[in-house]
Parts: sequence; C-alpha cells; structure tokens
Amino acid sequence: MSRKKNTTRRAFVQDMAAGTAAIAVVSALAQLNAPALAQESKKETPMVPLEQLKNVLHGSNIVELKPWRSIHKSITLPMITALGEKDVPGSKLAIGFAYVDKPDLLGVETHKHDNRDQWIFLFGAKNFVDFDADVEFVLGNQVNKINYSFYAYIPRGMNHMPLNVKRVGKPLIFIDARIEGDDAPPVFLDKNVPNKGPMRPAKKS
Repeated sequence: MSRKKNTTRRAFVQDMAAGTAAIAVVSALAQLNAPALAQESKKETPMVPLEQLKNVLHGSNIVELKPWRSIHKSITLPMITALGEKDVPGSKLAIGFAYVDKPDLLGVETHKHDNRDQWIFLFGAKNFVDFDADVEFVLGNQVNKINYSFYAYIPRGMNHMPLNVKRVGKPLIFIDARIEGDDAPPVFLDKNVPNKGPMRPAKKS
C-alpha cells in the first residue's frame, strides 16, 4: 500500500514538473516570437492616392480591390473603391468604403454635382445598427443631427457640406456611392456669394 502511495506521489510530482516545463517552453517561445509579431504589426499596407488607384480585373467580372490612401489623416487604414467602367466595361457603380474611428469632417468643401446623384452611408463597423457616434450633415440648408445608422440620398444639384463626424464611440463604416456617367468635378459653393442659413463654404478647422 505504501509503495502504491509513493508511486502515485512520484507520478504526480513528475506530472507537475512536466507541466511546469511545458509552461516555461511556451513562455520562452512567446518571448522569442514577440519581436517578430511586433514587427509584423508595424508593417503597413502600401497605399496610393485615389488618382493612381488601379484595381485588378480577373476574368471578365471579378475585380480585385486594391488599397488607396484617404485624403483625411484621421482615416489611417486602407480604403477600397469600385471604379465602375474603369474596372469593368459596362459597370456603372462607383462605390468607396472607409473605416472611421475618429471624429473628422469627411468630404471636401461645400459643393454639388449637377449631373449625378450620390448616396452616403454611415453605420456600425461590427454590428451595423450599433451606432455610437454623433454626426451632423447639412443638405440644402437643412441641418441633420444624426445618432443612428443611416444613408443620405443627395440628388443632383443639391449643395451639401462635408459629413461632420463630431464624436465616435465605436468604429464606423463610411460608404460613398454613385452611378457612373458624369466625371465632371464638383461645383463648389462660391465663397463670395452671401448665403442665408447654415449652408456655407466649409473648411477643416
């Protein structure tokens, strides 16, 4: 009986020693891998300005999305955009996606497009309807204060200010969409013409 107890005790001690050794090995490997993981996390995806963006067509209908760099410093992760006819002959949809996790004015100064409509989407990045942010969007002199997942339809000819993301509690997905057909530059609100109401030329502070 005593011999059995000693054997059991010895086996227990050996198991403990083996477990401790395994933990030590795992810990050592983790420390060895830490610099490599840190280095990998620092690697940045190469990004180009939108003007230089060239997606890659595979076959006749599949397009590989390439990353590009936002004009906004607050957006640090790569953006992706479908370029319509520039990607696939006959494709009319131009749509861009961005990950937003900091407040900013998104877009350019107050402007309109005379020959095309536009759609702007903003919603939760993880749970689409979990919207933890405060946003203000001025469309045609109407101030819209928004704290919910939304999209805005901007008909041709409507002046609109940049999307003012005032607070971000949880990351968001921003989408800018249009139907191709008019590549004319935006028509900016004339700074020299007095304008009643909130619609005015807007610049980042």
